[in-house]
Amino acid sequence: MLATVNTGEKLRRERRAGGLTQVELATRSGVAQSTIAQIEGGVRENPHPRTLKKLAEALELSARDLLPDQD
Repeated sequence: MLATVNTGEKLRRERRAGGLTQVELATRSGVAQSTIAQIEGGVRENPHPRTLKKLAEALELSARDLLPDQD
């Protein structure tokens, strides 16, 4: 059985793949760095759809790319 990859893990992976720090992603997306840290850390497990859209656009992804995997 494969482990489910959550939004925070996907966000961290995509951010790092793009060579960005949380601060850089915050600047590009308009989402506070503290919010990004909370999402990546699992504190905010279900970020608002607008937040996901801003982050995805800054990473040149679809918001769907950041949603948790479905079992």
